[in-house]
Amino acid sequence: MNLQQLRYLVAAADTGSVSGAARRERVSQPVVSRSLHNLEREYHVVLLRRDGRRLTLTDAGRAVVAAARDALSAVDEVERAARQAALGSELVVVTTPTNGMLLSPIVTSFIAHRPHTALRLRRAGDMEEVLRMVAAGEAELGFGDIAHGSDNPSLETEAIWQATVVVVSPIGTDLPPIVPWSALATSRLVLPPGGSERRKLIDDAITADGGARPSAVLATDERSAWIASAQQGIGSFFCYESVAAELHGVECRPFDPPVRTPVGFIHHSETLTTEGREFLRLATQCAVPVGCSRFDFD
Repeated sequence: MNLQQLRYLVAAADTGSVSGAARRERVSQPVVSRSLHNLEREYHVVLLRRDGRRLTLTDAGRAVVAAARDALSAVDEVERAARQAALGSELVVVTTPTNGMLLSPIVTSFIAHRPHTALRLRRAGDMEEVLRMVAAGEAELGFGDIAHGSDNPSLETEAIWQATVVVVSPIGTDLPPIVPWSALATSRLVLPPGGSERRKLIDDAITADGGARPSAVLATDERSAWIASAQQGIGSFFCYESVAAELHGVECRPFDPPVRTPVGFIHHSETLTTEGREFLRLATQCAVPVGCSRFDFD
């Protein structure tokens, strides 16, 4: 027996199905089925029976689930104490300024559901810094573009949305309504600094589409400078459609083909507190921002 088996059992009891338990625990159905089967086989007991389309608990299952809830609650309390000793009595989430705008509906939902939990948002310059801070234990959750995951085996990534990326330009910019990457090679661009991972991705996308390597009219990581540059006619930049929808005095164009990137969370695989798990749960249920689609957990 292990803690994860108990979590899967409680989730199956609460949702009435293996698929429901898998969605709640964010794993595949075979993982849950195998875990429950191994638990029953280890103790030579039947815990769950199928009643029509739902799973119901046997008498033995009800007793085991009640004990499992107590055990998991105790473990959660130990984890909370350990996490609070490291981070203080609060849930710490780190993100970048642009990704922080996508995070807003989740923050609002969490505060409404957990009004007595202190929530602290920390700022990182880029996703590499987000990963470093989570790996170092300076934040429990990191949020942002997770297209490239993490090389750290102790960190886990969980996507929640696919976010559409658009080109934001000064009004009257000479670009087609739907923009191929190659068309940006000679355009006036506001870009991340040279040598950054994000700058490399942009350079590679433009050159791969047949364009020349772009030069920046302005190189900066400051989101406010990107927006001001487009509004003042200096140059174009790239951002999520949901962020662009809030801007005034600019033009927004999609890419050809469309550019979508997974956004979600980074955290240590086995050390989420109850508050951290609740933040992730609410993230899968809150309103989806403009220009995003819900990630399919199945």
